[in-house]
Amino acid sequence: MAVTPAREKHRVKIYTTDQWEIQGDISIPVGGYNARLSDFLNNDNTFIALTNAVVYGTDGKLLANESFLSVNKQAIKLVIEESSDSTEME
Repeated sequence: MAVTPAREKHRVKIYTTDQWEIQGDISIPVGGYNARLSDFLNNDNTFIALTNAVVYGTDGKLLANESFLSVNKQAIKLVIEESSDSTEME
């Protein structure tokens, strides 16, 4: 029986080349290969999977609210990981 590696969810905002803002959770392996967000984004996969995804248009209008969304990495301009703590930069 294969053992599934532990994963943790990271809430991210993705800005696409089409000027959309996508907010959602990505699941990243804990420890080892691809354990950092940058490693995960730079792996050989063409798409990244998001759960609990919300998509906003260029005008900020809600376009979609999906339990699962697959995003082509070539369409990504910027990824921001949302911090779990409430400390703001001064």
